[in-house]
Amino acid sequence: MSTLNSPARELSIKIVYYGPGLGGKTASLQCIHRGLRPETRGQLVSLATGSDRTLYFDFLPVEVLLSGGFTVRMHLYTVPGQVHYDATRKLVLNGCDGVVFVADSQREREAATVESLENLEENLREQGRSLDKVPLVFQYNKRDCRDVLPVEELARKLNPHRRPAFETIAIEGQGIHQALKAISGEVLRDLRRQKIVAPPAPGGAVGPVREEWAPVTTRPGVGAARDVAAPEMIAAGASERILELSRQEDSGSHPGFGELAGLTPLSPGAGVLCSLVPAGPLRQQVVQLEAEIARGEHVEAIRRAGEILAAVTVEVRAQDPNAGPAAAALFRRVQPERYARMRELLRRVDGGGVSSEDAAFALFFCLDLLVTS
Repeated sequence: MSTLNSPARELSIKIVYYGPGLGGKTASLQCIHRGLRPETRGQLVSLATGSDRTLYFDFLPVEVLLSGGFTVRMHLYTVPGQVHYDATRKLVLNGCDGVVFVADSQREREAATVESLENLEENLREQGRSLDKVPLVFQYNKRDCRDVLPVEELARKLNPHRRPAFETIAIEGQGIHQALKAISGEVLRDLRRQKIVAPPAPGGAVGPVREEWAPVTTRPGVGAARDVAAPEMIAAGASERILELSRQEDSGSHPGFGELAGLTPLSPGAGVLCSLVPAGPLRQQVVQLEAEIARGEHVEAIRRAGEILAAVTVEVRAQDPNAGPAAAALFRRVQPERYARMRELLRRVDGGGVSSEDAAFALFFCLDLLVTS
């Protein structure tokens, strides 16, 4: 659900693009991403495993003059369209503030589109939510194709409650930004109804929500640039902490890494980062990972992080047999761009050339994956 970050004066909302496979969800996000200035958008990240294609990116498109002057950050997701990835769709849908349903207008895809909408309704119901209560906008996509259903027929079959709807051609960008503008407005109105955000005071200095989608300049400490850089910043901080620990003498409460080299202690001290991980085999893996970093064995540390990710994937598959590493990371609420960086490290680790900061990031990634809040 939406989150308020008071120190950053920021409201984050999550919007999910839902619909049948190959209906235009991915093309819609790619179109939005291309249309934003680089300083106002995050990286477009693909969590792709085989045919399971889930995209994520976030950006800071507009300042919303809410009570207190909060800025809105949009987090946009797509879900995989294939039926056998329904568990992943449920996972991505969880906690969303609004949905853009991307319908395939082609007559031959009518059954798949109706089935996808029914699946959306069912998955929301399992989460204790109702489709008629969730902010929802329709994109009637692929209007440039030959044999398409009339808009009136699509509306009758998909949109009896007359939610906002737009004829779109995602690959050309037609109607995509209008649909995004509409769903953002629906979400903000819903948050006001729930009293999660306050409406502007009548006659006060705080004005109404700005309707135009004019990207604002990212300010220091706020905005997409901050979140894109967050993994590197945190990894650098972890590097400093590791170096600090490695220089410490064993004091009992803050053991140095020299003590851990070649050992697998059963009860790590509170000063070691692995002590944050719940007791069990995976904690012992993190202990070894920390020791490898202390010895300068950066390649081995990153490989061990890959083994930890594989072990977590096995655990997640107990709930979703089709889950891959990307879904496992998403299930553990790891930010997608951090998973993407970890995946890239695992791809190039065999060629060497990884740094101490890369190894520190691998440790941070494992903590993010294993430490429950």
